[in-house]
Amino acid sequence: MDNLIILFVLFAAFLHAFWNFILRGSNNKNLTMTAVVLGHLPLSIIGLVIFGLPNFESLNFIIFSAILHFCYQIVLLNAYKYGELSQVYPVARGLSPLLIVVVTSIFISEKLSNIELVGILSISISLILYGIKISFVSKINLKGFFFAIITGCFIASYSLVDGYGARITQNPIGFYSSLTILNALLYLLFSIFFQKGIIEQIFTNGKKYFWIGGTASFVAYALVVWSCVYLPIAIVSALRETSIIFAIILSAIFLKERLDLLKILIIAAILFGIIFLKISML
Repeated sequence: MDNLIILFVLFAAFLHAFWNFILRGSNNKNLTMTAVVLGHLPLSIIGLVIFGLPNFESLNFIIFSAILHFCYQIVLLNAYKYGELSQVYPVARGLSPLLIVVVTSIFISEKLSNIELVGILSISISLILYGIKISFVSKINLKGFFFAIITGCFIASYSLVDGYGARITQNPIGFYSSLTILNALLYLLFSIFFQKGIIEQIFTNGKKYFWIGGTASFVAYALVVWSCVYLPIAIVSALRETSIIFAIILSAIFLKERLDLLKILIIAAILFGIIFLKISML
């Protein structure tokens, strides 16, 4: 079972990198983000039809998570405005598992073995150091780096809320479907009041982002939420952050970002972390 969950999370990592790549490569990031968020709705409705509504005890988690996801999406847009994908992505994703390890060990009593900690630290620290290196050596706008840190805090926050909420309801897909509907409604209101005309553009220039990006984003995180029911949240979060491998490859191929020795070493460090996490489950 653990092997299957690991494969699902790694597949989710690819899908997550894919939809972030779509956002980064778009000339209109506001349109793309709006289309992706609203693109969750079709699968959310299907998810509720198949799996049903989550129990009432998870309502507070659903509301809180939807707000956190909304804030994350707004901050992520600003992060991408000021930094290239290879800088913004590693710092934001690498910070999250470290914060989750601290919080879960103190408040949820999820104790991790030394091997698990080595695996998580290998993935997280390598990502953060990589982002810092790119930020200072390449002299990229430091605003992107700042927003990446804030984004990482939001990622850790909604990951904790979602993981714990899914465990309470024991209906992770119904739970995630519910919060994505609420999240989409929040983003719809934001778009109506602050992004005039953006909704209409989805039906012309944003259809591929709605269907492809929205579907990839929904499936990716649905797998993550489901996995949190069976594995420690910190481990799921760390495995999810292996998406940086796919992000680096996609950026090198399609955005022509350089694949240098540093990026190769980062990939190696992440693979090292995955191996340690797999060993811990034997």
